[in-house]
Amino acid sequence: MITISNLKKIIIGLRNTTKFAIILVIAVVLIVGIIKVSYKQTYSVSLNGEIIGYTQDKVNLQKRINDYINSGDGDNIAFVEVKDMPEYKACLLKNGMQTNDDEIFEKVTSSGTTYYKYYAITEDNEEKAYVKEFTDAESAINQLKDKKSTNSEKLGIVEKYSTTQAEYKTVDTCVSELYKEKKVVVAQKIPSGGPTGPSVKTDLGVSLVKPISGVISSRFGVRWRDNHKGLDIAAPKGTAIKASAAGTVTFAGYGSSTNGYSGYGNVVVVKSSSSVVILYAHCSALYVKTGQKVSQGQVIGAVGSTGISTGNHLHFEIRYNGRAVNPQNYLY
Repeated sequence: MITISNLKKIIIGLRNTTKFAIILVIAVVLIVGIIKVSYKQTYSVSLNGEIIGYTQDKVNLQKRINDYINSGDGDNIAFVEVKDMPEYKACLLKNGMQTNDDEIFEKVTSSGTTYYKYYAITEDNEEKAYVKEFTDAESAINQLKDKKSTNSEKLGIVEKYSTTQAEYKTVDTCVSELYKEKKVVVAQKIPSGGPTGPSVKTDLGVSLVKPISGVISSRFGVRWRDNHKGLDIAAPKGTAIKASAAGTVTFAGYGSSTNGYSGYGNVVVVKSSSSVVILYAHCSALYVKTGQKVSQGQVIGAVGSTGISTGNHLHFEIRYNGRAVNPQNYLY
């Protein structure tokens, strides 16, 4: 049973507790107020464990660093490689002390490695000239094609990255330095007989395309063991062989002394005009038959090593009026 005396004691206890709570709240408010007046919310910035400054806006500071890494602040910069990135930790900074975003940015980026982006114009995969923009390289090559520069089909564009800037050239300079004029060759009648020298060229009267792409393993002319009547182009077994010129297949089969193609292995012979006959030898497979008409670029066989051969390759032979001529006067 609660007596009046006990009730008075409870009321007095509640009053004391309330007073204490009020005093505590006032103290907290005063402390917070003093902190707000004396300090400001900020972030300490560390690099490799060492505090290098303070910032109030870590998001914008980091964005500024990221933007610099992605594009740098100069011409033709691809990116900047920064090895160590800053770390941020919330803290209170006494009023009057300044944040130093610019100094932090400089310290973080000063050790960065800058990579420049530019473009190389190549000829036969060899870098010949450098330009700043892809469109400059493209324009130079298109102009060389329009001018019918003899090297226009061998030109390419390679994207480059380097820690040093290249010596850039204008489009006009590239065109002037890379242009190669076609040499005029006087037509010369070739008599019947054996192979001609590599410098002799005549107008065959037919257009030619490369039968395959590959590495030239043996050229036309005198070799240590014989007088090579064609051009050997090394390529993997099964590589498609295309007709260099349209015509009629006069022979498709295995060469022998009986048919006049001894040592050629599987061979396709195409007569492209009354004067021009083209041979494709050492094939692993033949896709045409004797008497069949073929169009330029049509697949007629596959690279192999049949007959007298030391490895997979195409023996490509052109005969003009019965005499072998150097294929490299026209292709490759």
